[in-house]
Amino acid sequence: MPANALNRICYVEDDEDIQRIVRMSLERVGGMTVEIVGDPMAAIARIRAFKPELVMLDWMMPGMDGPALFREMRATGDLKDLPVVFITAKASQRDLDELRAMGAAGTISKPFSPKELPDQLRAIWAALP
Repeated sequence: MPANALNRICYVEDDEDIQRIVRMSLERVGGMTVEIVGDPMAAIARIRAFKPELVMLDWMMPGMDGPALFREMRATGDLKDLPVVFITAKASQRDLDELRAMGAAGTISKPFSPKELPDQLRAIWAALP
């Protein structure tokens, strides 16, 4: 369990409506600081600059999907241990098992409750080693 409370989150998501909902949820309801990245191809640089405690990734994005970005993060020395949570509409058990096998800290299914999202992330955060 991490010693500090979860505060800084980077979310990589191409859908602007979902970006707004997540920002509202995490900032207003959760009191967290959020960096939204709309282009997965720019995500690595933005993650490095923002220095989040946790990264949330959408699964399906143009140019590079979430699992591909996750693999790239794991191959990058300074990001390899950064906890990653997927928010996805792709919620078959096989898909969820694949994400866990890759080392994802957790998954949250779309649609999600904006009121519950901060608590869901805090629960995942609290369960980290």
